Amino acid sequence: MIKNKYKKDNKELLDSLSNMGRNTAILEIKLVSTSKVKDNLIYECTYVEGKTIKIVPIIAYDVSQALAKLEQYTHSGIPEPVLKYMLGNERFSN
Repeated sequence: MIKNKYKKDNKELLDSLSNMGRNTAILEIKLVSTSKVKDNLIYECTYVEGKTIKIVPIIAYDVSQALAKLEQYTHSGIPEPVLKYMLGNERFSN
């Protein structure tokens, strides 16, 4: 567990990220439901852009794929070799 002295409220966290020069950061990825799409789940992804907190739903097979889909919003970037390893090479076969 993280000690309470390290936890920050949203305003303090946004100010701290801004002071670091971080324009975007993922705050939370939470599983909220199952999807009608076979073997997929629905995640609620919370991220900060500038000083605005945004929430976007993402349908994905697992949290690794959700993180990869979230990249278009956060531009956090996962190097392709790492992503292939995380998701398994079978997803990238033609």
